[in-house]
Amino acid sequence: MRAGAIFAARIKSKLSGEVEDFVKSGRPVLGLCNGFQVLVEAGMLPGLGGTITDAPEAVLATNDSAHYECRPSYVKHENGGSCTFTRNLRKGDVRVFVSAHGEGKFLLPKEREKEMLKELIDNDQIVFRYVDDHGRYAGYPWCPNGSLDNIAAICNRAGNVFGVQPHPERTFFRYLHPDWTRTGDPDAPGDGRAIFESALDYVTAKF
Repeated sequence: MRAGAIFAARIKSKLSGEVEDFVKSGRPVLGLCNGFQVLVEAGMLPGLGGTITDAPEAVLATNDSAHYECRPSYVKHENGGSCTFTRNLRKGDVRVFVSAHGEGKFLLPKEREKEMLKELIDNDQIVFRYVDDHGRYAGYPWCPNGSLDNIAAICNRAGNVFGVQPHPERTFFRYLHPDWTRTGDPDAPGDGRAIFESALDYVTAKF
């Protein structure tokens, strides 16, 4: 049983209509780590076939290392402005979030992988990719799980449903960064705070 599958099934069986209406209204939905797994299993992400699909369009599979990975991860912002949760970031920004998962390998169906990946790119749905400390796409351990195309986070077509595997909330403050003693004010904003500020700005302006 993949992570998030049971909770996703319960949501779909009891709240499918309400959740679909919520998403269609433009209100933001955030899935962090296990929340990302739930959104994928519920058919809400990638969101290529509609707001909530009958079956998952992707999976978050067991890490290539076959064990739990917990470490700071560098992620590069790839979104061109469609994602509600990263509007305060510039494209190309590199941030530090914290990976803490055993099943974070983003995969698409093998028979449709190239087609679906191209669609995600063309729709501006890829939000973050794993990179090394120089901002270059790299394999393990920089990409802690072996995700397709180094994908760390995606959004739906409308940009208001966002799933991210590494934790931005774990670098909300500067003192949560591994190098905080060398980077000035420990109470300064951390790399993850922009995710929540972007959502707050969006909600304040729209609703």
